[in-house]
Amino acid sequence: MIEKFSVNELEAILKGVKPSDLRGGETIAQYLHREIQRLAKERDNLREDRDRLLEAGAHLF
Repeated sequence: MIEKFSVNELEAILKGVKPSDLRGGETIAQYLHREIQRLAKERDNLREDRDRLLEAGAHLF
């Protein structure tokens, strides 16, 4: 998650400045939770892609 944000954005979040894509009525904690869930899903999708590529290439060994 940290990689997605610049140092300035992380500093702003920690200081309480709202991120530009914060939804109306959403707290910073809810925003961070939503972003963590999004990144976890992206990670899982990348792992699945990697596993499929490894399985597809296994016959080469």
